[in-house]
Amino acid sequence: MDLTLFDDVLVLLEEGNMSRAARRRNVTQPAFSRRIRSFENWLGRPIVTRTTNRVEIAPALLQNAAELQALVGHVRELRGRIAGFDPGQTTLTITAQHSLMVSALPDFVMSAQRHFTKIAFRARAANHNDCISLFLSGEAALLMCYEREGDVELPFGSSVVRSLWGRDRLVPVVGGPLRFTVLDNGRVPEMAPMIRYPAGSFFAEMLDRGATAYSQHRGGMIAETAFTAGIKAMAIAGLGVAWLPMSLIYAEVQSGALTVCNEDNDMLQLRISLFARPTNSVAVQLCEGRQRSARLET
Repeated sequence: MDLTLFDDVLVLLEEGNMSRAARRRNVTQPAFSRRIRSFENWLGRPIVTRTTNRVEIAPALLQNAAELQALVGHVRELRGRIAGFDPGQTTLTITAQHSLMVSALPDFVMSAQRHFTKIAFRARAANHNDCISLFLSGEAALLMCYEREGDVELPFGSSVVRSLWGRDRLVPVVGGPLRFTVLDNGRVPEMAPMIRYPAGSFFAEMLDRGATAYSQHRGGMIAETAFTAGIKAMAIAGLGVAWLPMSLIYAEVQSGALTVCNEDNDMLQLRISLFARPTNSVAVQLCEGRQRSARLET
């Protein structure tokens, strides 16, 4: 199956312009236009309206762009799994929040490989709610996510295996020139700008309920995103106050690139929870193995 035509359409969606899309695909515009017509012939309907000086992408394609991109990704993943199939290897899909994908997942994978030498992982990063949905729908055998310490645990059925992978804390930090504005009490000036999480996101809800320095901050917002790696980069550049998991920024705090502000009063305690679907024996063993390790550690 040749995915070239699908790639052409995805580039066209990104560029919104035939000439720019053709340049990205390293073909002439007439050749690119013929390839789009081939896709239209396969689809059975036009996806662009051609006029003398411009093309308009059909709403039907625009509204299904995400599904098309996901389809191409799934087909490539399937092709790779079939081509590289090893009957002795176990492959598990694990879903985790973006920050945990960076900070906790590498240690988890190394730990798993000590017990299962022929194990591989398909990692799917998503926000908190989407991770839970992937797990509940059966698309992931393992779920790694944050829960706030002291909150009610996620209401999974008793058949779902749960363990504690580790603990973390959400702390306010500043970098760049803002590091030199930290007051004697450990706080930054109240009017310093803030990098905020979108309303309704997991971290925003945690902070709104549990950190007055976040919910009552008066310095205004310089940026808003749920992408913690992006927030970290902006904080290091000194763009504003940011709340980040300590596991994600430990090296930068140690090096002095980021300064923790009033940590004792404003940090939020988090636990990193691991869940396994009961129908996947390897996932259950990994999760139960962590439970045994936690009991030994305590």
